[in-house]
Amino acid sequence: MLSRRDRVVWLGLVTCAFWTGAVHAEEMDQKPWTSARLPIDDMPAAARDKVRHVVDRPTLYSHGPAETFPCDPSVYQWFLEHPDRAVAAWHKLGAQCVAITDRGGGRFGWADGADSDVHWDTVYKSAELRIWHAEGQVKAGPLVPTVPFEAVIVLRHVTGKDDKGRTVVRQQADLILHTDSRSAQLVTRILGPTAPKLAEQYVAQMEMFFSALPWYIHRHPDRAEELLAASPAAPEAPAPRKRLLPLRSRPAASADEP
Repeated sequence: MLSRRDRVVWLGLVTCAFWTGAVHAEEMDQKPWTSARLPIDDMPAAARDKVRHVVDRPTLYSHGPAETFPCDPSVYQWFLEHPDRAVAAWHKLGAQCVAITDRGGGRFGWADGADSDVHWDTVYKSAELRIWHAEGQVKAGPLVPTVPFEAVIVLRHVTGKDDKGRTVVRQQADLILHTDSRSAQLVTRILGPTAPKLAEQYVAQMEMFFSALPWYIHRHPDRAEELLAASPAAPEAPAPRKRLLPLRSRPAASADEP
């Protein structure tokens, strides 16, 4: 899901530590994640020390915005499990995304065929929490050094009902990144003061990558079969709803829409 511009965003992430405010923050805890707050013992043994290393020695901690949107939770969960199929669905909607590949064993990744290669694994998941561990290296251009990094992404997602009685999902992600100080200082000199804004944009885009598709399918169930048509087996497509208004060419993500 990362374009060349997104690779610049990843480089920006390693240059500073900052916080971004969450919408309706009172509904989701803003305390930073540490190894003491994460279910480390429930993770695969090979991942535990890696996760501890990142969350207890962060170069950057970014707290993403909270989003609430109506959808079928099974569709949302399916895209979390299969980000490569989310890319395929985005392509069908006309979006430009770098290909994500299934590397087997629950691992996904992307590479540019040159110096950038990133992969990630789901190291924990429950009904309301998912944790990824990512690692790799990125290079945004010929004048920018290749930067190695590790990251932990903690995604909270709660299913409930809104005041209209619709099933909604509320999600919020935290990104914790670690890189060596030499790499961070080098990239800081190149990107300068633009780094915090790039980091903020990346976290918001990552959340939208997973939230907008199930919202769109909820809004336009007649396209569900097309967007979910891929192996592995997708959830059953929702039954089309009666339409009172013509379809819009571009969805506007709003929790107030039916």
